[in-house]
Amino acid sequence: MTVIEAIKARRSIPKLKPDPLPRDVLEKMLEAAVWAPNHRLTEPWRFYIIAGEEAKRRFADLRRRLRASSFPNPDAPEVQKALQRITQDTIATPALIVVTVHQAADEEQREEDLVATFIALQNFMLAGVELGVGTYVRTGPILADRDLRAMLSLEDDRRIIAIVYTGYPAEVPQKRRTPAAEKSVWL
Repeated sequence: MTVIEAIKARRSIPKLKPDPLPRDVLEKMLEAAVWAPNHRLTEPWRFYIIAGEEAKRRFADLRRRLRASSFPNPDAPEVQKALQRITQDTIATPALIVVTVHQAADEEQREEDLVATFIALQNFMLAGVELGVGTYVRTGPILADRDLRAMLSLEDDRRIIAIVYTGYPAEVPQKRRTPAAEKSVWL
């Protein structure tokens, strides 16, 4: 598979199989991630891998609590059913990768490090394509959740930028993109 083929084959995979993901596969993906370009070689990223049953259950509980707080009546039967599905889906996910970036004091460095960390995330996902692994990037209010930060023992100068649900695809959605010619301006 060429790099261009991997780029075009990459999809957000919302439905993952619960099959275990071997540690060495995740390690290969993480190794690809750290080869992202970063100005001044700051290597600002750090990845927290939630793969053990106890850790996944703790994360699922955090996610459920946060989602429940967004409903006017979290005790309603239909809400309880949705919250149970969130818990089950989270625990069934083979690995959840919490992607963080160092928050430098210098604003310009902070911006460069953020961009570099997103490039590392792209490397991680592209390596997954080659290895047959699906990824689904999630963001939202959980990225700033105090309990999640405590669970990970995050330092104050670390920012969570994404949580990547990772596993073997249950199904691969088909997508298309607008041709580059329609999004390019040549001067």
